[in-house]
Amino acid sequence: MKQRDRESLVDYETHDLFFGPADDDLLLDDESVDDFRRPSPHAQPRPSRSESRADTLRRSRTRRRRRFLGILALLLVAMVAVSGYFIALPIYRYLHPSDYSGSGSGSVIVTIRANDAATQIGQTLHDQGVVASDRAFTDAASKNTNSQNIQPGSYRLHKHMSGTNALSLLLDPASRVNSDVVVTEGATIADIAKRLTAPQCTAKSSANTVCGLGLGKAAVTKALVNVKALGLPTDYKIGNKAPVAVEGFLFPATYPFDDKTDVTTALQQMVGKFTDQARTTRFTAQAKALHITPYEELIIASIAQAEAKFPQDYPKVARVILNRLKVSKNLQIDATSAYAAKLKGIDPTKIPYASTPGPYNTYNHAGLPPTPIGNPGAEAMNGAAHPAAGDWLYYVNGDKDGHLFFTNSEAEFTRAAAKCKANNWGCG
Repeated sequence: MKQRDRESLVDYETHDLFFGPADDDLLLDDESVDDFRRPSPHAQPRPSRSESRADTLRRSRTRRRRRFLGILALLLVAMVAVSGYFIALPIYRYLHPSDYSGSGSGSVIVTIRANDAATQIGQTLHDQGVVASDRAFTDAASKNTNSQNIQPGSYRLHKHMSGTNALSLLLDPASRVNSDVVVTEGATIADIAKRLTAPQCTAKSSANTVCGLGLGKAAVTKALVNVKALGLPTDYKIGNKAPVAVEGFLFPATYPFDDKTDVTTALQQMVGKFTDQARTTRFTAQAKALHITPYEELIIASIAQAEAKFPQDYPKVARVILNRLKVSKNLQIDATSAYAAKLKGIDPTKIPYASTPGPYNTYNHAGLPPTPIGNPGAEAMNGAAHPAAGDWLYYVNGDKDGHLFFTNSEAEFTRAAAKCKANNWGCG
């Protein structure tokens, strides 16, 4: 082989080895080139730069939208959960209130105030651990028409009672504890002071214990004397001066005070109740028609309360007093002397009424006593404000029950008094 041939062979082989066949060998004819350059009907055109950027932005927006929708869905789930807790759960609890079963255990004193509705009572019971929820009680009360008969006062109940059982005890007089301050018709300030100073009821107090506010005697005495601090109505005066005693202004009622009530507050509430009663019944205004002062009218009401046992006799006793004042006859009423004896701690039955010293002795002193002789109730006040028509000057017990006999004849009175005494109807 010639040198030229060897060089050609080396050139060829080396070129083919590294670069493949020569370009001349790979040239295509025109038809083949056209076929190569013609795009396939299934091939996707290569996007331009602007199209690529737009596509990237679209994909980014899509991802953000998906994240936003995901967060929104989570928020909606949270809102549903929260609304379920704050809306659905209360509705469920309203429809299915918590309630204990059975009669409970232990002892707790619960105070029901005047004009408390079932909802207020239920809240009080719940706050003191008696019922599981206020609705447990109100539901029980709505099913029992007797629930309207619950009286203000203090009751001995138990912890963890069902609403129905709690209602039953509130309607049972046996569960009532005597811690309320009770002002009875005709009670005097001395009687009221005893209830104010009586010990407070506790869970350990027996059912028969008479309880009160447990106030000190010195504090009670001081408050009763400090009349200016008690808020007496300003149109009740003696001349131009205010009354010197609170007697007559402590309206008879049951006062369910709590254990933190002080004596002045307690007395102010009693005076306030009197003022409300006097205004609503026009008791104060009626005095003008009788040509007397409101305070004199109150004194007459207190005497009628003490002298008569039956409401129908109150207006007649008031008329006798007015008639005797009109003709300047001493009243000669036993109850005024008895009141003076009580103030001094003396048994009224142990002394003759006609010889009792002091201005309350209406046998020896003309006109009305200086103050009311007790605290009259609504019926006695009504009797004093609307005296019966009649010319009577005397009255005395006419039977064993205490119905009064009225007359304008001294002779008839003398005979009736003798009959009363002979039959032991309560005459001297």
